[in-house]
Amino acid sequence: MKELLNISAALQDLAGQPCALATVVDVEGSSYRRPGARMLLSPDGRSWGMISGGCLEHDVMEHAQRALETGQALTVRYDSTSADDIVFGTGLGCNGIVNVFVEPVTAQFRRLFVRAIESCTRTRERGGIATLLHQEGGAVRSWEHAFLSRGGNWIGGGPNVRKLDAILAGSDGEPFTTELPDGYVFVQPLLPPIHLVVFGGWLDVVPLIRIAKEVGFRVTVVDARCGAASPALFREADSVLLCSPAESVARIKWDHRSAAVLMAHHFERDQEALGALALARATPFYIGMLGPKRRQEKILATLAAGNVVLPDGFTRKLCGPAGLDLGANSPETIALSIVAEIQAKHAGRSGGILNQRKGRIEAGQTAPPKIPEDTVPSLVGGPA
Repeated sequence: MKELLNISAALQDLAGQPCALATVVDVEGSSYRRPGARMLLSPDGRSWGMISGGCLEHDVMEHAQRALETGQALTVRYDSTSADDIVFGTGLGCNGIVNVFVEPVTAQFRRLFVRAIESCTRTRERGGIATLLHQEGGAVRSWEHAFLSRGGNWIGGGPNVRKLDAILAGSDGEPFTTELPDGYVFVQPLLPPIHLVVFGGWLDVVPLIRIAKEVGFRVTVVDARCGAASPALFREADSVLLCSPAESVARIKWDHRSAAVLMAHHFERDQEALGALALARATPFYIGMLGPKRRQEKILATLAAGNVVLPDGFTRKLCGPAGLDLGANSPETIALSIVAEIQAKHAGRSGGILNQRKGRIEAGQTAPPKIPEDTVPSLVGGPA
């Protein structure tokens, strides 16, 4: 989501200036980036986002210039499966095929894209962007977009893709491409950023905020000490709440993309925060606790003695001591290990070493949802 937020901010800064958008719509085999990766390009050579590790960007810039000059979108296919692995002079080295859709950004697309990203971030509700392409002889004949919010609420876009809410609702959160008789539909679900809530008010919170923000998390700090200097100290956080854990838990909107870390370095405050999460039946997918495992066990025992009933599955979300085993021994490396564990938990991964992983490195991709038969005519033919 961070990449989309950066592109949205750039679109607003560029105002009416010409620019083009490149989107990875399909990948066969290995690739540095997966479908849904986007890069915004301006004629003066500036760019936001990436579609590869840097090996395709220069060539894509040339195609973007062409799209801006002609006002016509195009698809570019990069194939690195050849024996010598030299493609357009890039030497991809990934042994895969990457299909990139390059389009000139219209005023309508700019307005609706920004609105869709803002809506997803503000409401923390799922949305989506759908792109319908008609092709003839390998060339793009026409294309249009639909921007949807949760439940298929219509934000705007072309009339032929109004029924794509049914397809979006059936997706598993991963972007996918579905072929049509004369083109394809690319659907990118929009998911709000992971919201990390940090219960603590000491200096070691600062690197955790910084690293979490770098990977695209939204961060809230809850400082029960109510320190007057906390808003300035934690200025990189999206919000700082100077209140008790119980009050903060009631004020925060918790969902399946929320995570919590208890790092007050104070037994009673961490116990209060964990108890507040349990009593409010908050739903973070991850709850990290600093300190040895016996400290976590003592906190749980104290809560049980106080008749605090933990919701079903609550203890399975507890990770204490928090963080992956990186040999961390400083505030910065501990913060890195915690953010890495949160990312692994959310992705359903163990956080192990990649070269020991069996099978594909990329996240598993399920089969794309089927387009309902009564939807196909409206997508291929005239307005729905």
